[in-house]
Amino acid sequence: MDLQVGNNNIIIRFLAIIVGLHFLAADENRDPSFEFNYTSSEIHVGADSVGSFSGIIHNVSSGTIAIAVVRRVNNLPNNWTSSVCLGMICYNETIDSVSVQIGQGDSSACGVLAWVSGAGEGTVQLDIFDLNSNEHLFLDVNFYAGMVDINNDFIKPNQFLLFPAYPNPFNPVTTIRFNIPIETQHATTLQIFDVNGRSIESLVNRVLQAGQHEIEWSAARIPSGVYFAELVSGNYRQVQKLVLMK
Repeated sequence: MDLQVGNNNIIIRFLAIIVGLHFLAADENRDPSFEFNYTSSEIHVGADSVGSFSGIIHNVSSGTIAIAVVRRVNNLPNNWTSSVCLGMICYNETIDSVSVQIGQGDSSACGVLAWVSGAGEGTVQLDIFDLNSNEHLFLDVNFYAGMVDINNDFIKPNQFLLFPAYPNPFNPVTTIRFNIPIETQHATTLQIFDVNGRSIESLVNRVLQAGQHEIEWSAARIPSGVYFAELVSGNYRQVQKLVLMK
């Protein structure tokens, strides 16, 4: 009887190993829960300016996912700083790790801002991963300052993109940056709305040349609260939340 029990224990352990290996194999072959889409990770800016990288995290799973973004490498010149952006918030330069929950079929903006002082180059590495799996995406974002003409066709964006405003939350001034890939015959508009959908201010309403554009919005005369910046150009529309804290 003792021998039979011993054999059963061996069999049970063997089956447990097989089951464990099966789940490990299934985990490695599991479909990814998210995609990260972006235009380019090579960012060219003028000296003494702000470089901006931005992409979109898409939830392609069948449920809600928890995504973490970690700044693994911050290899910048001594007089440069960088900030991780997730959703509509760009965090303090001392914060290396942030996270967000993204519902099924939803998406979230993700990026990096680099404050540049003088000419030079540097790299910020992002690790984007699902907190409930081993699915990691490592991305090196390279910033080059004062090395090319920022009006050169080489660095014109190839898609419409509204970057996260910085700072956000803000008081009372924030900077809104966006990309226009081609010059169009219709006007591009950038408007500010309150939570009730009422127009607060029109920042842009004109035909724009292709390239990167930067608008500074001063909210000194309006109360604290949540506002929305809406960028519209042809069939393209993007909205981001702004938080004014006085």
